Amino acid sequence: MLPKSLYSKLQKAMDERLAQMDSGYEAKGINRSFAVTFELVPARASKGKAIDEILRFAREAANDGLISALSITDNAGGHPALSPGALGSEIMDFGIDSIIHFSCKDKNRNLVESQLFVLDRSGIKNLLVLTGDYPRYGFMGNAKPVFDLDSVQVLGMISDMNQGFVLNPKAPFGGVKLAPMSFHAGCVVSPFKRLESELIPQYLKLKRKVHAGARFVITQMGFDVRKFDELRRFMDREGLKVPLLGTVFIPTIKLARILCRGEIPGCVLPGRLLERMEQEALSNDRGESARLERAAMLVSILKGLGYEGVHISGPCLKYAHVKWVVERANEIGERWKPFIHHFVFPEEWSFWYFKEDPETRLNRDEPNPGSDAGLSLKDSLGLGLGRLFHGLAFEPERPFFNSLQRMAEWIDGSSSKGYFTSFEHRVKDWLYDCRRCGDCTLGEMGFLCPQSQCPKSLLNGPCGGSRDGWCEVWPGRRECFYVRVYERLRVLGKQESLAGPRVPPRDWALDSTSSWLNFYLGRDHHRLR
Repeated sequence: MLPKSLYSKLQKAMDERLAQMDSGYEAKGINRSFAVTFELVPARASKGKAIDEILRFAREAANDGLISALSITDNAGGHPALSPGALGSEIMDFGIDSIIHFSCKDKNRNLVESQLFVLDRSGIKNLLVLTGDYPRYGFMGNAKPVFDLDSVQVLGMISDMNQGFVLNPKAPFGGVKLAPMSFHAGCVVSPFKRLESELIPQYLKLKRKVHAGARFVITQMGFDVRKFDELRRFMDREGLKVPLLGTVFIPTIKLARILCRGEIPGCVLPGRLLERMEQEALSNDRGESARLERAAMLVSILKGLGYEGVHISGPCLKYAHVKWVVERANEIGERWKPFIHHFVFPEEWSFWYFKEDPETRLNRDEPNPGSDAGLSLKDSLGLGLGRLFHGLAFEPERPFFNSLQRMAEWIDGSSSKGYFTSFEHRVKDWLYDCRRCGDCTLGEMGFLCPQSQCPKSLLNGPCGGSRDGWCEVWPGRRECFYVRVYERLRVLGKQESLAGPRVPPRDWALDSTSSWLNFYLGRDHHRLR
């Protein structure tokens, strides 16, 4: 049996909504196509009860036909687990589509390409490309983070592979054009960020992801419908015409407490919702029926808001639970608006992208003005000095540029090259904690270094793991790198550059060389941009 095509269903839902909008009808009706996916989390094993439960769920879902696809996580939480590709192939044999989570945390670019070949060979087409959680516990200690490519770069790579790219002529068997592939790659975004400096970079990176080739979008888990509505409006306003699925997360009371404390990166569960769940847990079924009813209400609201589908997830869920939620949401249908007040938590957020509509408790299409807050003295000095030096030395239209380029050509071929490189590293180590990448991106990052100050070394915007402006890896101790970048770029009026052409990946052949010489001689990433 061939699996049903998730992407064709999503595209049909998208086309129907756009057609309704073009005809002047607001596309928020029950008759529109709507996709339902469910998330499976493999165990740290290749066999056993946990794996058997996943396969049982998949068989029931395939036989029933209510769910469009099953997504499979890739080492969720940064912990090792069964590779999603293995389960994906088995699940597709049941006659249902799979979505493979494809993360960047533990793959270099060669392994990324190799695994894409394997997935294509296996007939797996749907990928959810994400940065990935910072690696945690593994065999005899914590694993080494890789993050050789970020999610934007992987999406661009997949787009090139779909077209059939030509191998580097310098590589073995180079100059050959690979056969085109047919992946449907999606991405993740989180509208559930409390601060402007966290939220706006998420949305700007989303634009980069779509421009790089993302063909569908799934939200991070969340519970505030005004935030869900905000994302829907943002994508419509920016012309990001790809299907959008909202995550409907159904936590147990134990997991809800953990989420509310902020112990899982990037996940926010409102305090008022936890209080409600604590009361529900006192019932005979320990709150199960209330959790399922709440999930059904959220599914109906997301369909009413114009989402093309929902992505249901949560621990300890049987297929019967998911089926009940979907069927109950269908019963609610167009009567979703009275339930909005169950899912509005204004106390959780410091910034909204759009102004509130008091009548609906959702949003108007009018954006809120951004903050005009200034920088600290330290950041102001760092930004000012960086701009001054960069303007004098690295902008081609400035008077010194041609002279410095000729000097770089002379130094590169002389015995002074080693001394010059050491001098550069000492200066930049003092100013920026330089990691000697040889391919400097300070000019794009508000004169902050992603190699030394972002634990994932991301070049194209933030991951989803920050909370209250703090880095996922060092919560309460170090600000998210891209919060600082955004604040600096906002002062310059250049924050939209975070949605501009993507920054190419670091070239490791330049490691420990002079980034100044590489820039002037056209060896770094600037030549590709």
